[in-house]
Amino acid sequence: MKLVAAVAILVALAANADAHDIRPGVLSLTEQSRGDYALHFAPPIDSRGDATEIAIDFPAGCTRNADRLHCDDAIAGTLVIRGMRGAAMKTLVILVRASGERSEWIVDAAAPQITIGASPPSGLFAWIRVGIMHILTGFDHLAFVIGLLLVLDFSLGRRLLVTITAFTLAHSLTLALAVLGVIAVHPAPVEACIALSVLLVAREGTHEQPTVIRRWPWLAAGAFGLIHGLGFATALRELGLPRESLARALVSFNVGVELGQLAVVAVLVALVAAARRLIDERRVVGRHVHRAACYLLGALAAWWLLDRVVELASGAR
Repeated sequence: MKLVAAVAILVALAANADAHDIRPGVLSLTEQSRGDYALHFAPPIDSRGDATEIAIDFPAGCTRNADRLHCDDAIAGTLVIRGMRGAAMKTLVILVRASGERSEWIVDAAAPQITIGASPPSGLFAWIRVGIMHILTGFDHLAFVIGLLLVLDFSLGRRLLVTITAFTLAHSLTLALAVLGVIAVHPAPVEACIALSVLLVAREGTHEQPTVIRRWPWLAAGAFGLIHGLGFATALRELGLPRESLARALVSFNVGVELGQLAVVAVLVALVAAARRLIDERRVVGRHVHRAACYLLGALAAWWLLDRVVELASGAR
């Protein structure tokens, strides 16, 4: 049946209709002098937007005092982060030694501990994994990509490649500008505009009239991509990273986002193409499922938009 995969994903999205994303936590330790570390911790955020109750067990000989950590010697041993729930919730641990040496690890509920001085750090791939996780759990961003695929009828070709490329370039631009502090926008109106973008592409998927979005989908993808990039930037910036980490994290995070996005597009296009060949060659059933998917996506986006506009209005008072 045409678009079975898309509908299944949208149903899953509907179950999390009030969600924004699942943002990873970040624990950063920057060595100031032998055994003394500046500490910053941003806890992971679950799909409801709530901070999670997290406890950190530092290695033996280390004592935390607010935003400082003192160890009898250079930090070494087992560090445990307790309280994470589910496979999607993760925390990135960053250790910067006085020599400038950087180590990064990702921990989750299944493997909540690292052994500093023994466990191999994740390095560059840590932020790539964070980017992949962000796009796969960023329901509104995924919904927009699915909406573009609905407008393009899941047809692999030049129009799809150009559209996805335009979206990629646009959100990469605003992501970089926002994270590096060149532009600053309050996240609440950005989140509302992202929901509106999903609603618009869902509506365009319900018809075949030669509107601007249907005639030039790459233009719409690029314009809305600028807004989505600001949403990505909010998630990355709120992790509270040290300034010297931003450029490196930005590139790796964006690579992860693109890998996750391309994986979703490739899987959905392949599944729909297989369904058309095996089940619905004449696309009779598929047309009805396509329309149903558009309306479901539109209803979900309308709920997001209403929720975020109410939140925006409440904050303005």
